[in-house]
This record gives sequence, structure tokens and C-alpha cells, in this order.
Amino acid sequence: MRSYFVGPWELSEATAILPETPGHGRILLIESQAKGSALPYHRHKLVLVLSALRHFRDELIGRGFEVDHRVAPSYADGLIHHARQFSPDEIVVQEPAEWGIDRSIRAAGSGLSPSTRLTIRPDRRFLTSRAEFTAWADGRKLFRMEDFYRWQRKRLGILMTKDGKPAGGQWNFDPENRKGGKALQKHGLPAPPKHFAPDAVTAKVIRLVNQMPDHWGTTDGFGLPTNRKQALATLDEFIESRLQWFGPFQDAMVTGDQYGYQARISAAMNIGLLHPKEIVDRAVAGNAPVASVEGFVRQIVGWREYVNGIYWRTMPDYRHQNYFEFTRPLPQAFWDPDRTDLTCLKAAITSVKETGYAHHIHRLMILANFATLAGVNPLRLSEWFWAGFADAMEWVELPNVIGMGSYGDGGLLGSKPYVSSGAYIDRMSTYCGGCRYNRSERTGPNACPFNYLYWTFLDDIKSKGLDVGQRMQLVLKGLDRIPARELADMRKQRTRFLDQLEPDSTGWQFHHDQG
Repeated sequence: MRSYFVGPWELSEATAILPETPGHGRILLIESQAKGSALPYHRHKLVLVLSALRHFRDELIGRGFEVDHRVAPSYADGLIHHARQFSPDEIVVQEPAEWGIDRSIRAAGSGLSPSTRLTIRPDRRFLTSRAEFTAWADGRKLFRMEDFYRWQRKRLGILMTKDGKPAGGQWNFDPENRKGGKALQKHGLPAPPKHFAPDAVTAKVIRLVNQMPDHWGTTDGFGLPTNRKQALATLDEFIESRLQWFGPFQDAMVTGDQYGYQARISAAMNIGLLHPKEIVDRAVAGNAPVASVEGFVRQIVGWREYVNGIYWRTMPDYRHQNYFEFTRPLPQAFWDPDRTDLTCLKAAITSVKETGYAHHIHRLMILANFATLAGVNPLRLSEWFWAGFADAMEWVELPNVIGMGSYGDGGLLGSKPYVSSGAYIDRMSTYCGGCRYNRSERTGPNACPFNYLYWTFLDDIKSKGLDVGQRMQLVLKGLDRIPARELADMRKQRTRFLDQLEPDSTGWQFHHDQG
């Protein structure tokens, strides 16, 4: 009999490779103790994965499938012990979602009995296979997402007219999709996304996770979708109630609000409860304005597929890319938001600590922006993102943090460092009005730290002659308008600020490939 290993990245029939019918194969589900302890994962993340796995187990059993659900020291151990117990002719595995697990599964396969072969099939959770991305990327000097996105749209026929033009006459609608927090506050916030009260399965998992030591956050308030029915309900609610305003307000941040018009489906998608094709199909078939649909589709068809391709093309060396040679440890404030008095930073970290979530502008333009300006080692920041966000797997967080968030890869992924002063944060949020710092001041006791960190960061780039792309040249010329004395004062203030920045004191260990 054939066995099918279903990993925690494919927990529904929409994404898993399963026997055609009950009786034609055995399904293997593994809870890896090594993976669960490899990072100080947020407790909401642990509840999500374990509960979704157990819900899928119960669904499969209810449909008549034979399921071997086991807790094992690692995924490799679980696979080997399953093979010894059941002696299948073949074990079918979908390409694992993370580099370390992929390597351990392949190594385990080489140690199986000669009567059991391991077959690894292409990952079907994406619209672009790894081979297709390689074919697109080979021979290119630059791997720009915009080029990939347009290729995707044409190849897949998404938001394209019959004569091969982009729907609405434009490839993107960025100018229409840049309203800030003050505009969102004036427009009005929508109701929060669906919240699912824990059922008996999830409640049992919560009790289990509460007993696990050395993990971040609490299980309080957990309400993420943990089965396919709930995930589809979350998607439907977004399409019907929020997609129409997603575009204009996708980058807006409002004090006291986590979600705005965001979909909040990434966690469900990344554990396989939803497939990107059905998400895109529902968005395109709806009645939302094309600017909002395009802005949303870009995230799924473009960015998500793109970073997965970059990840598999560059691993494992990509982890250690550090273009600016930053050495600063992660600030303790990233684990304890009470350690910072920056309103925007405290709000973003608090959101992650309480729920394992913050939307993409919090992640890029507050969390990663601050860490980059402060000179934090990109790998330390990456580890925090991986551990802290419920939707984070290494394939998605690593390119976002190392490539886009910190410019650690020196421009392989991003065309410039995504850094800003307090002016951008003020434009896109309502945080600055309630902050003790003045977003307009660059020096002095009330100066916003983002300001003097930003301008001295740019001065470092200029003085070292570093290549940060053509898009930054005009910004770098702005240094010429700053008096030398003021720049020197900003440098002194940066030194004082960073000297007082408390480093990570948690003592947590990170084992990237343990699983």
C-alpha cells in the first residue's frame, strides 16, 4: 500500500496530495517535537498549526481514510517509524515548504528499506512551480518582482483583457492605493475579521500549548480559522465586506486598530487551508473596483509567488546575507514593547505579542525599518519574524526580511532599502499625534529617533560609497541640504540612542533546521 505524508503546510484537500479514495492509501500526519521547539514560536502560531492538523485528521477519518497520526521527535523520525510499522511500497511527499525540512526528509528517504521508495512530488500550493520560476529567472541579472508579476498575469490570464492588455489599462494602481491612516480614520474602520471561538479540538490544543515552556505570548484571544470551512468563511467575508476598500487603505495604519481592510488570510493560506487560485478567482469575480482587486491580486499572484521562488533559488546561503555588515543584536523591545516609548514601534510589537499578527506596513515600514536604521543583524530580525508571526514560514519571512526589509541581500530582491524618517510614518499612520517625540524634529530631546537614524544611515551609505540602487540617488542628494553641524549633531544623538537600546536578553536559542 502507498502512504502519503501530509505536512503542516498542506492541511486541507485544497493543497494536500491524498489517495484518490479511501482504501487506496494511508495518510501520515506528524507532529514534530523538534520543529515545535526549534524557535520560541508565538503560542497563537502553535495553536493554529496543531489545531488545523488535528481538524484535518478528524475530517479525513470521518471520510473513511486510514490515518496514522503520530507525535515524533522529528518529521524524519516519524516518517522512518511509519515505514517500519506499515512497510508501504511508496511514501509520497509533496515538496516540503522549508529548506531544512526538505533536506531532512530527503535524507530520511535514503535510509528507508529498499522495499519502500520515497517519491517527492512538486509543490502544488502555488501558482508557479519551482521549475517554472527557475525557467523565468535563468539568465536574468535582475529578479524584479514587477517583471515577474507581469509575466504571471500574462501567463495565467489574470486581470487581462481579450486583446492582452491589463484590466483597467494599467499594470498597477499604486497612486490610487496610498491613502494613509488619517484618511482611513476619516473614512471609518470596518468590523474586524471573523473570529472563531475555540471548539473542543482547539481547546484541547490550547491546554497543550499552555504547558509548553519557552514560547512567546499567550493563547488568549485565539480566533484564527483552523479548518477549511472557517478559512473559506474568512475569505468570503473579506471579498464581500472589505476588498472594495483594500486598495486605497492597504498601507494605512490607525492607532488602536490592527487590521483595517486587510484580508487576514495569510496564516490560513500558508498552512494550506486555502489555495491561491481560489483566492484570486473569488477576488476577480467579485464587484470590487479594479484598483483594489489589482492591489490584492498583486500580493498573491506576484509577491507571494515571487518570494517563494527567490527562497528556493538562493537557500541556504540567503540566511546569511548582510550587505551592510550589521552586527547589533535584536533589541529587547521586540520581545517586550514596554521597553520602547516610540508609539508606532510599541503599537506594532504589541500587536505581534498579543496576536501573532501585524499587517505588511507595520512589518516593513516600522519593524524592519527601525531594525535596519538601528543596524540590527538581519538574521536576528529574521528569526524574530519567523518565531513571532502566526503566518510565518521561513520561505516567506526570510526573503521579506533579508531582502526587502533590511536590504541584506544588497539588491537581489529589492530595488532600494525600504527605510524612512518619521515623515512617512506620520503620512501613513495616526501614531505620531500621540507620540512623545516630534516627527518634524531631527535633533534635540524631542526629535523622532526615526529622523536622526534615517539621515545618518543615508550619510553612512554615501560616505562608504555603497550601491543602493538608482531609486535612492535623489534621496541621497537630500543630504546636501543638511548643514554639516546638524548632521554631526544627529550622529551624536544616534550614538546616545543606540547605546541606550537594550539588547535581547531572553537567552532563547534558535535552531533553523531542526524539524
